Amino acid sequence: MKPFPINYLNDAVTNVLSKIVTIDIANGIEKGLDPMIHFADEYGGPINSVAEIHDNPIHFPFDMPQRHVTISIAYAQMLWMLCSIALRNHDSIAVEIELSGMSKDELDIFYQELQVDSNTTIYLRELLDKKKTFDKSAEMLNYMEALCQRHLTEEEMDYLYSLDMTSEIGVKINSMYIFAMAFNLLHEFSHHSLNHDFQNDGCLQEEVEADSNAFWSIYNDLDGAEKNTAMMGILCSLISLIFNNRSLSDDGIHPLPIERIFTYYDLIKEENPKYAGLLCHLFYVWAVFVHDDDMPKWDGPYDETLDKIKEHMLAKEHNE
Repeated sequence: MKPFPINYLNDAVTNVLSKIVTIDIANGIEKGLDPMIHFADEYGGPINSVAEIHDNPIHFPFDMPQRHVTISIAYAQMLWMLCSIALRNHDSIAVEIELSGMSKDELDIFYQELQVDSNTTIYLRELLDKKKTFDKSAEMLNYMEALCQRHLTEEEMDYLYSLDMTSEIGVKINSMYIFAMAFNLLHEFSHHSLNHDFQNDGCLQEEVEADSNAFWSIYNDLDGAEKNTAMMGILCSLISLIFNNRSLSDDGIHPLPIERIFTYYDLIKEENPKYAGLLCHLFYVWAVFVHDDDMPKWDGPYDETLDKIKEHMLAKEHNE
């Protein structure tokens, strides 16, 4: 069986990590961190974890690195699909809202320009067919659910290879995914750089420190459009974790899932109104995934809707 197509972006994730100098990965490597990322479930899944850092067994050769990071490629593939669904659904509604505010003359010009083929107009024509966009999202969601539960068939892997990862929108999705995965990996690297205790299972304080170290390293080392994309990627990463934890249960080690998400959203929400819209759509994808029929509906500005979603999700989390 072929490996997951998301492997195509591994080098891009490595390149992004090289830009995040605050964590000082090079120094971490000198102090025993294996520079090679190890992969799990590379040929069909299912997801067995997200990313983990391990102590290497002490055996020959004696100069082997002290620790290594393992990531689930099945999870990485699911994360890319989550980025794709959220971005396409968000953009589809954003275009609909923008068109509703145009005059007749502006609409005439828009539709005339839409007839000329370009990467942008091809994507816009796709977004205007909202039913097709949401149907495609529902189809992708089925594959995400399969990845959480079992090994994919050859035919299902062929579907993953048919996903758009090279067009203008594909590259935009790739960028969000790359930063989402970079956040996951930097979280694990942070455990090493912060000298956390690897003899035990970890604790809440260490997980909070690793989250904070990873977030602020990305936040402080990037700027402009790249930083904006990175923040969207981090939101996707944080939401993705509740797809593997449908009950929103407390594992006794990590921060509670919903508090974890809003901790970092609240830090950036004033910087770009798109973050609220993206986060709303991410929660709506999760609601479909777990059949949460009580999720508040979108009936106003995104920030107001997100306040209702937050209240709903916190209530679910604390009732579990």
